[in-house]
Amino acid sequence: MSGEVDLSKLRKWIGKAKQISEPPAPDVRASQGAVGTGRDALVQFNVKVSASVKKRIKQLAARDEITLTTLVARMVDLYEKEYGVLPGSAGKDR
Repeated sequence: MSGEVDLSKLRKWIGKAKQISEPPAPDVRASQGAVGTGRDALVQFNVKVSASVKKRIKQLAARDEITLTTLVARMVDLYEKEYGVLPGSAGKDR
């Protein structure tokens, strides 16, 4: 075994790796805070929906440049306007 190692192949391999770029600029919406800030803590909410419904929900959020969290909150608000709020929840900060 020789004392010298040929690093030329290693240099070529490392050179092909993606370089780390600058982080993205902070989003304006991120600086405004998430839905629920100052009210309820955000929690995980998992539901199963059809693939077409999932696609529509994601497209609506993208079209209106809002988060899925905001879209779901607005959906609940509209549902309550149509069918009424739950008993005992009137006047509570939602």
